[in-house]
Amino acid sequence: MKIEKTFPRLLILLLLLTTSGIAAHAQENLRINTIFEKYGKQKGATMVVSSGKELYNYKLDKYRSITVQYDKAILNDIQQCLEVDKKQARQIKEVISNGIISSGYYQLSEEKNHTNRYILFKIGNDGTATLIYMEGGQESEELINRLFIKK
Repeated sequence: MKIEKTFPRLLILLLLLTTSGIAAHAQENLRINTIFEKYGKQKGATMVVSSGKELYNYKLDKYRSITVQYDKAILNDIQQCLEVDKKQARQIKEVISNGIISSGYYQLSEEKNHTNRYILFKIGNDGTATLIYMEGGQESEELINRLFIKK
């Protein structure tokens, strides 16, 4: 898995795409939704939400990310949410360091409408933690696999 090399590229690419300010909401049935709601407007946090035409070329329907400075309480909150949400995952790739998830890739089970959902998480060397939620049709799996799964 090449999360460490491709994660910043995807983040920068998707940040550039978010110019219209259209909001996308993570699925209500995911615990990570509480992270976006609780910390999204907190000072020092950077949250990006995108949906619609700006994601069309990437075969994604929704994108939501939050980057926060390292804080033990926030990190514990994120870890607990990941533990709950990964129970819905059909594919999990994690790096665990000192008992905590330092990076994770979770492909969630498809919903009735055949939408693929992904959760990505990484603690950076710069003291930040980034949590990403993405959603797309069947074609989105190819994109995510190219970016995050080492062949």
